[in-house]
Amino acid sequence: MQQKVITLIKKYGSMWRWALVGITTTVIDYLIFISLYSLITSVLIANFCAGLFSITFNYLAHYFWSFKSQADHSKSGIKYLLNLVIFWSAGTLLLQVLITAGIDPKIAKLIPIPFIAPLSFLSLKFFVFKKKTI
Repeated sequence: MQQKVITLIKKYGSMWRWALVGITTTVIDYLIFISLYSLITSVLIANFCAGLFSITFNYLAHYFWSFKSQADHSKSGIKYLLNLVIFWSAGTLLLQVLITAGIDPKIAKLIPIPFIAPLSFLSLKFFVFKKKTI
């Protein structure tokens, strides 16, 4: 039984680390977003500023801990930025649609997460921080 647990942890370790980093990133992003939105009432600016802080944390945590990458930052960084632009744009678009539909921005900010997170994990694991095969 103990060996099965160890095998599962090794097999899915990056997924659990990714989830923990993702939850922490989400909390950072959301807290900054609602704080800034309360002050400036601009969804776009609040979302952009929150993203800058949370994205920096997210990249470094995933690079060093979740995926234990050894890739050159210039390569993984460019791939991460491409990943970021795609998923941030999709999330921002969905956020704007939800707000236009009358959903409170503080609630609307949370709705895209379950749709974008799994796609982001797959992209990070198999594209951005993909391990080199020998």
